[in-house]
Amino acid sequence: MFGDQLIHYLRSGAKLNKEDSLRNGNMLCFPGDGDLIVAGDLHNHERNFERIQKVSNLESFPKRHVVLQEIIHGGPLGRAGEDRSLDMLLNAIAWAEEFPGQVHFLLANHDLAQVYNQPIMKDGYDLTERFTRYLKMSAGSDFDSANKAFRNFMLTMPIAAITATGIFLSHSLPNARDLPTFDKEVLRRPLLEADLARGGSAHQLIWGRSQSQDVLNILSRAWWSDLFVCGHQAQDSGYGTIGDRMLIIDSSHNHGVFLHIDLARQYTMQDLTQSVRPLASIA
Repeated sequence: MFGDQLIHYLRSGAKLNKEDSLRNGNMLCFPGDGDLIVAGDLHNHERNFERIQKVSNLESFPKRHVVLQEIIHGGPLGRAGEDRSLDMLLNAIAWAEEFPGQVHFLLANHDLAQVYNQPIMKDGYDLTERFTRYLKMSAGSDFDSANKAFRNFMLTMPIAAITATGIFLSHSLPNARDLPTFDKEVLRRPLLEADLARGGSAHQLIWGRSQSQDVLNILSRAWWSDLFVCGHQAQDSGYGTIGDRMLIIDSSHNHGVFLHIDLARQYTMQDLTQSVRPLASIA
């Protein structure tokens, strides 16, 4: 792909993020009808992304919504050792262009690390550097403009979403250590650079791990949410739970799953876990 095409897609994606009719501050508010498919971390698992597109069947279900998160960093490396997950990201933007208002993105920690050029090490190499390597290969002399467009696309993503029945979605949640400094109003007010930096409220929301039942109860009262659906924490079996409020889903491997819920229905945690589906079941 030439640099100008790459920049076009990224700018188009940012425009879709900003003009999403469901957008309210830094979050999405889903309607009380239709249904929702939620993917966990994808990390460039091409087959699972194709399965999500297939099961979504958006052309036949105009009231169906899809949430995607953490598309980048992962998958087979190129011949020069480059991380080619940019290609899946562009394919996801093209899908969102085809079905505007139905395909949505949530900001994740790997996205934020790439924006700020922060190393993430895996299997002895830096995912961030390998992604940048491929972005340079793809953009050529337009790298600076492409990198700026990439950054803008990522930072226009919402950081959370909520259904009319009180299911809250985000890449992660703050933990007990972070909660005393966490600003629960970060979902509604304009994001500051300090929010995205280490120790900032958006950073705490996106990077948090090992949440406790007490934290979930506090956030539940603050945000009028009964249940939380997140990614971020790897799940070998595809999903897991924390306490009686938090479901973690993982779409990044061969045992990956997705969540399919009715936007008009009230759910318990048991109902929610029963709505998890293995991606491998989609032929």
